[in-house]
Amino acid sequence: MNENIDTYTQVILGTVVKDNTLLIYPVGFSIDTILEVLISYFHKKDDLKKIALVLNRTETWDQISSNSKSFRDGILNHIISTQSVEKRKRLYEDSQVIALTPQLLKNDILRQVVSPKDFHVLLFFDAHLSKGKHASVQLMEIFRKNDILIRNIGFTRYIFQDTDSLIEVCDTLLITKIEYIEPSILPSGSSFSAREDIITVPINKEMYNFCLEINRYIREYQIFLKAKGVDKPLAVRKDFRNFVQSLKAKYVYDEQQVLIRKAIELINFISIKELVEASGPKAALEYMNKLRKREEENKNQTEKKISSFARTPVFEEIYENLTVLSKSTIHPKFKRIEQLITQMKNKLNFKKFYIIANHRSILKQLPKYLDEIGLRSKILPKSQSKERSKLKQIFDSGEIDVIIASHYVKTKADSIIFFNTPTKYETFLESRNNQSKIYFLMTHRSQEERVFHKYRNREKSAGKIIRDEKVQQKLVQNQQVIFNKNVEEKMNSRTKAFVNLAKSLSEGRKIQFEQESTQQEDDDKKATYIQFLANCSYQEAISISSLLEKKSIKHVNQLSIKELIEIFPQERAKVIFNNLEGRKNLVPN
Repeated sequence: MNENIDTYTQVILGTVVKDNTLLIYPVGFSIDTILEVLISYFHKKDDLKKIALVLNRTETWDQISSNSKSFRDGILNHIISTQSVEKRKRLYEDSQVIALTPQLLKNDILRQVVSPKDFHVLLFFDAHLSKGKHASVQLMEIFRKNDILIRNIGFTRYIFQDTDSLIEVCDTLLITKIEYIEPSILPSGSSFSAREDIITVPINKEMYNFCLEINRYIREYQIFLKAKGVDKPLAVRKDFRNFVQSLKAKYVYDEQQVLIRKAIELINFISIKELVEASGPKAALEYMNKLRKREEENKNQTEKKISSFARTPVFEEIYENLTVLSKSTIHPKFKRIEQLITQMKNKLNFKKFYIIANHRSILKQLPKYLDEIGLRSKILPKSQSKERSKLKQIFDSGEIDVIIASHYVKTKADSIIFFNTPTKYETFLESRNNQSKIYFLMTHRSQEERVFHKYRNREKSAGKIIRDEKVQQKLVQNQQVIFNKNVEEKMNSRTKAFVNLAKSLSEGRKIQFEQESTQQEDDDKKATYIQFLANCSYQEAISISSLLEKKSIKHVNQLSIKELIEIFPQERAKVIFNNLEGRKNLVPN
């Protein structure tokens, strides 16, 4: 299987070094080798200009920095906003490769801390974010306004769900090629699938009864909203703003307020139920406490606001039930973790475990629970800090058994356990790059289980969107933009002379030469001009010139592919025709 991945890497590198490429790769495919080769290649190609690694997440730097030893000392530096302007200036001056956020690079260019002309390559991580009003979009605008054509390469694990998003990203980064690595390239059998186990945990009777009661409220509110003309009440929270706008067009103010209030309450019912299912009653209680706290903060403005869910009788009823429930039971996933760790320690001799939970209440509960069963555990801070680095070192050395975090950070662990799957499941799957044994704990027949399988199904069908005709058309348009720009920049005085010659000929003016020219010299000039436009050999240009005379065609741009096939093989005729099409805008017919 390593041979297959190496083959893919070679193919991808062949594309990436030539084109503005968007690399869409599945979780589990490592880009370390690709990144190292790219940086080395572009650095050698132009060591006077800089390469920027445009990062959107701190975790991305953790992964890159772990491989920075493969680059020469001083070549790669991380620039952050907390550094002084003087320090950032020194780092810009001293570094050939810089890792930083798009927001910081944009601001430093506007502040003239660094010039956009200092860069020749931008590598965008999490490239799927490069749309709308994102900082990377604003960054690219700066390069366009300064008329700087820069090489852009995007990396993303995100599986695009629609063509419009993909087209927008390609337009922003001026992408000319998309490399999509099918999930099937990943190891199977003895590798990833063998290291990944999905465990569904049924909730206990008390929690099941509570969720059943919440379901009753959800159905009642759903029926009420449907009766009032809301087509899909359960989907309202996905686009609440548009839902509110649609109400304004249909109902008077008082009816709008009632429907909005009911929709907000429905959204909260669904959230509470999902939290209980995925994380337990304490997670749902924390959510309700936040709602109550927000209500207290807005107390002075209540007359101007819609009646809050935190002030309804049903809120108090649910809150009381949850409080009682949280004292008598915990989510069965806690017990399942204990069984898993014990089993792995005894049977597999595992010593280090990494637990990922996306809810704050779980992060608070787990250390206390693990301590009770004799496991030393610590919570990993989310932000970059000395404490975080020190904790990673302690974990790697084996002084603690379990590290708990809300995100994945590359580290050595025998097993990684996902306590609850976040809604944006794909951002938490980087652990598949790791050689650890992986477990996903999911509540049986819950929303988190549905999200998990929905994402997996999207992986299988993603290739169709990438091959969409509109997406391919955008890539061709970007190729044309880059081609025209490169031609304009590379046109030397000789080329310009031929363009002027073509303009003169097209206007019917007689060309005056400084010395008397022969017919042979005129033919040579015409052939050289055709050679430029068709990007072909001199002998091929002579053949094209003869074809023009034979067919009585005035200008080379008027040739059709059918006529070119008369003197060239079909494939070669297509290449020459495409070259003529690409450069026809440089001169008139």
